Amino acid sequence: MKGPFDHRCCGLHAAAIACLLAATPAASQEQTEEDKRKLEAFLEFQSNLPSFLPTVNLIDAEALPITFPFRMVGEQIVVDVDFGDGVARPFMLDTGAPTFVTEEIGDAHGGEVVTEMVTIAGGGVIEWSPMVKFPSVTIAGALEITDVTGGVNWATEGPFYCITRNGLIGSQAMRNAVWQIHYGNDEITVAATVDQIDHIADAIALPFTVKEDGLSPTPWVELGLGDGKLVFIVDTGGGVPLTINTDALEKVGLELSEDAPVAAGISSGAGGDFDTALAGLTVPMMFGDTELLTTAVVGDGLAPTTDGNMGASFLKNFVVTLDWSTQTMYLDPLFEGDRVPLPGAASVGVGFRGDDLAVTSIAKGGPADEAGLTLGEVVTAIDGTDVTDISADAFCELRKAPFETVTTASGQSYDAGMLEGFFDNPE
Repeated sequence: MKGPFDHRCCGLHAAAIACLLAATPAASQEQTEEDKRKLEAFLEFQSNLPSFLPTVNLIDAEALPITFPFRMVGEQIVVDVDFGDGVARPFMLDTGAPTFVTEEIGDAHGGEVVTEMVTIAGGGVIEWSPMVKFPSVTIAGALEITDVTGGVNWATEGPFYCITRNGLIGSQAMRNAVWQIHYGNDEITVAATVDQIDHIADAIALPFTVKEDGLSPTPWVELGLGDGKLVFIVDTGGGVPLTINTDALEKVGLELSEDAPVAAGISSGAGGDFDTALAGLTVPMMFGDTELLTTAVVGDGLAPTTDGNMGASFLKNFVVTLDWSTQTMYLDPLFEGDRVPLPGAASVGVGFRGDDLAVTSIAKGGPADEAGLTLGEVVTAIDGTDVTDISADAFCELRKAPFETVTTASGQSYDAGMLEGFFDNPE
């Protein structure tokens, strides 16, 4: 099964049918007709969204405000979610995506099927998965949300395996209240209005828009930099700093310097392995009327639907409040002055490639790079612990603490520690 980050979706409009048919040249006529029927049913469902949305993902305003704890796993927010069976399952909280659950949870706790969602996987393979309505979920034993909608296609073996194997609570579950994430004390407060909470009066207020289809009201905000503005997705589930797509820099008259710090990487996709490169850019940015000196990470295709991503490694420097009723985001800095704390980079990144752990990223000019480490080398030990036959679960435990050294199959060990402020590169 594909997870929500392993596919792309056709556009949610009439042209989606053409997109769907064009993506499946090998499909039989019978299959194509079935896909067309399902897609037409989905488009009809979408046309009724204005009357449907007020009936789902409901939070009792009379019970608010409610405050509950969260925990950080890596750079992601994790909360415990109970589907009415008394079992607390860890879920990621993600403003940048819809709600997703595994098939196991969907089959055991889902109610009616609301609609079927279409995705196009690698090779143009059509996949359908249901969106179901759960009668009730309770977050952290404190906040109840009723008639919760969620897609049933979360892949337990996907890229967030070490964060959660259950799914994520997305922006569609958050849209009917004010959500405040206090990264300073690991607490979330859900309120009926901003009048019920602190960290508003002196905060930076940014208007946001949401995706036109309305199913997943992910906030998009504009920031000023260079000689223009760029649009960023607000993404608590993205364990990244503020990122900018390389091709977006031209829109605002900026370019990377030749000596920009770069973290090189290797990734895999439907077409095989491909190289990646992330570079640093430090520039003044306008957050509404407030100017903050900010270091962004620049790379190709980092945010497919916007110019960039306002990820968790950036957001953790603020108390973040999202008010969907007024479409306003409030950022109350947890730092002094007008300089957003610098994002760092690991000297070496490690991940599974097939059955082996291998080097997946290297900070160029860092100690491991200078010592001759190359991408793709098989890793046999981390901080002296043998990892030649390590399981995915054991690796998740090992990576809870930052790595200090890695040893490769050549027998050589390399410095893998964090390089604080690595991406700083004033324009």
